[in-house]
Amino acid sequence: MEDATVEQLVPAGTGGPLAGTRLLPVAPVLAPLLPDTGLRRGTVLSVSGAGGATSLLCILLAQAMAEGSWVAVVGLPALGLEAAARLGLRLDHLALVPDPDTHWAEVVGILVDALDVVAVAPGRCRPADARRLAARVRERGSLLVVASPAAVTGRSAPRWPEPVDLQLEVGTARWHGLDAGDGTLQRRSVTVQSSGRRAAARQRRVRLWLPAPDGRSAPDDQSVPDDGSAPLVPAAIRPLKAG
Repeated sequence: MEDATVEQLVPAGTGGPLAGTRLLPVAPVLAPLLPDTGLRRGTVLSVSGAGGATSLLCILLAQAMAEGSWVAVVGLPALGLEAAARLGLRLDHLALVPDPDTHWAEVVGILVDALDVVAVAPGRCRPADARRLAARVRERGSLLVVASPAAVTGRSAPRWPEPVDLQLEVGTARWHGLDAGDGTLQRRSVTVQSSGRRAAARQRRVRLWLPAPDGRSAPDDQSVPDDGSAPLVPAAIRPLKAG
């Protein structure tokens, strides 16, 4: 891509009602994973895991977008916009840079300065770039979300070269709906675990329907304790529909 300017990358009027808040809101089903029950500005977090991580990324950002935040997605060309919209992303508050090429660090830096949240794939990021961007995120009070490329492409790729403040990882996943080879995939149960530094050092875990057939987005009444360290919260999000 050619040299980018703020005007080319960031639409006018992207300042939202959450500009002065310390925490960006998340869906209630994800709140138990976070030490502050919201996404803390000035931090770097990662979303990883091959099965369901793309859906997790979408629902992680959906609530802040619903309340007015703008989000940029950089270097994730395989992100399906129709599926993202069904999972709650506001496409009218989404800035996309599918392939920043050699301008990766410059583009991400511009977006970090201008928007609440920037989600990136770290393929072209050097350690020095990661450190500079983390410092910029702290200074600007934005949020940088590192999406594992495997979460979108299904292929292994370079990881973020520096420690993150919070890591969300999709673990075990199980589809439901098939019976002895017959039926239709209806819902997927996944376990999501969080860990990190400082306030996020204690591991937390929730179980989600990702997706579920009924479209719910609130914790289920059948919540049960796991091993005492954190609750398992069965819950549902809006399902993806074939075709």
